Amino acid sequence: MEKPSQDTLLPLPLLLLLSLASITADTNINTDRSSLLALKSHITPNPQNILMKNWTSEANVCTWVGVTCDSLYNRVTRLNISSMGLVGTIPPEIGNLSFLISLDISDNSFHGPIPSSIFDISPLQVLLYGEIPLSLGQCSKLEYLSLYGNNFGGHVPTQIGNISLLQFLSFGDNKFSGNIPKEIGNLTMLQTLDLGANNFSGNIPNEIGYLTNLLGLSMRVNEFSGPIPGTLYSMTSLLYFDFTLNNLTGSLSRDIRNMTSLRRLGLEENSLTGKIPKEIGDLPDFERLSMCCNNITGLVPRELGNLTNMIGIYLGNNALSGTIPIELGRLVNLWELQLKENFLITGSIPKEIGNMTSLSYLLLYNNELSGSRYLIPDINFPVSMHDTCFTAYTDN
Repeated sequence: MEKPSQDTLLPLPLLLLLSLASITADTNINTDRSSLLALKSHITPNPQNILMKNWTSEANVCTWVGVTCDSLYNRVTRLNISSMGLVGTIPPEIGNLSFLISLDISDNSFHGPIPSSIFDISPLQVLLYGEIPLSLGQCSKLEYLSLYGNNFGGHVPTQIGNISLLQFLSFGDNKFSGNIPKEIGNLTMLQTLDLGANNFSGNIPNEIGYLTNLLGLSMRVNEFSGPIPGTLYSMTSLLYFDFTLNNLTGSLSRDIRNMTSLRRLGLEENSLTGKIPKEIGDLPDFERLSMCCNNITGLVPRELGNLTNMIGIYLGNNALSGTIPIELGRLVNLWELQLKENFLITGSIPKEIGNMTSLSYLLLYNNELSGSRYLIPDINFPVSMHDTCFTAYTDN
């Protein structure tokens, strides 16, 4: 019988090592499989639920929907089951996915607590889901945290301030309540902060202004009260902030001129008073001013005409007075102008409005405007807009 070639033989210790490595890899992937099957068992059965059909013990776990494995170690490294309409809870076994670096289960209907075991996954850098345990602060490598679009509640723990590498934080569209802890000001690498559509209350903490790298800030649709913190006006990197539908009081400060990167602000439906600061006209890239449904008084600043990037002005349902500034005619990119229901805006519609060739909506009704609607400047509006926006005020 022909002997095997010496070149094809492997030393016995190496054969044993490879065999043990294979057994270890199989054990580890079986651990991952068991963890994911535990997650599946905590999801309410639904005939439309793809996980019920796809995640089976017979199939290779690395071929399951939403699962990505590392080719070198054959371990689960990423799990993305977002936007699948899933209902259920997160089991502690999820913490056994020891190679996991990215977890996305956002935009579902998970509820209940986040198991503390999840924060034992040392490589985890991206986390998207659930209610917040105190152990969150131990997840020191976390850079992206989103619990958006679920049904989680409770308070934000002060330990949130320990996650110093965090760049994106979203608790939006849940049922969180209570105050925002001042420790959030420790997250100096944060670029996006979304706390919108919850039940948060109390004052907006001054420490928000310490987030000098922040680009986007949303606290819309909550129960925040008190004034806009003065520290906000020192945030020179901020592109937008949205505090719509809260209970904020006080006025918008003239220090807004320091927010040189600001493009959009949303302050609709609060209880703000005072005047619109003319310093907004000094912001070079500003494009959307939304302050309707407050108690703002004074004139519409003519300095708004400096903002040639402006696409929307929403100042209806206030107590503004005076005439419509002719300088607004410079806003050739403006798409919508709302000054409706101020009741005190007087004079005629300036002919310069005819230069606003991008305008699609002009809402001026319930004011003290004079002149005939048939003398409105010739503007290239859609017919539907022309029919609905101008006939609402009475000819004098």
